[in-house]
Amino acid sequence: MSGLRALAPLLVALLTFVVVPTEAWAGPAASGQVSTGSGASGSSKRGNYNWPDLVVGGNAISFMAPFQIGAVGYLPKGRFSFQYDRQLGVKLARHWIHGGVSLLFDRGDWENFRLDSCDRADFSCEPGGVVGWDAYAGYTFRFFLQKRPWLVPFLKGSVGFAWWAYPNVGGGRSERQQTRFRTWTLNLRPGGGLRIFLLDQLGIGMDVAIPVGFLVHTEAEAAQSEDRSGGFLLGFEIMPLTVEYRF
Repeated sequence: MSGLRALAPLLVALLTFVVVPTEAWAGPAASGQVSTGSGASGSSKRGNYNWPDLVVGGNAISFMAPFQIGAVGYLPKGRFSFQYDRQLGVKLARHWIHGGVSLLFDRGDWENFRLDSCDRADFSCEPGGVVGWDAYAGYTFRFFLQKRPWLVPFLKGSVGFAWWAYPNVGGGRSERQQTRFRTWTLNLRPGGGLRIFLLDQLGIGMDVAIPVGFLVHTEAEAAQSEDRSGGFLLGFEIMPLTVEYRF
């Protein structure tokens, strides 16, 4: 519940920019322009800062961090992602596709991993490191705000596959610290976010996604055997440290 409370302000901010604004157009009006190479332009004079009238379109690369949590089922908490986005052309300027890869990491013990128990006769049951990776791809709809082209809220959806190993990473059975060896997950990730473009090619912002899917665990059994078990996953990716570069 503490993770959900921490997420609440981010969700409120996201809804404020994505759902509430009355200035969000389904597409650029006559006074704005969108092109694959040039992006979206409009009136953007606000305060003392000279916000860009033009946001470059076509391609984007992003770095997103720092963490995720598992509300139902375990997810490694640390998450660093690199993502590529591609605009779908002049007539579909608000429509983008994306793909990305992530490094996953954490440190915990059997209680963090939500195991029922740890057999201290066979395993040390001490905390250890978790490391893994994630790959995903999907679709993004980017809104156009006529009077604030440098402010870009968006909605997105992805399909992702992730894999991670538990302590000790790379160790044999005798070196394991918990019965669980590894986990993989296949999930859907609806979400959204916001970009604020300080320059025509450089934006900062936040991403939030909700992975929903299933988990498959591999666990040690007696006589050197292994067993597999499944579980349900409901999580939250909270990525408020995001940098996007357009080109």
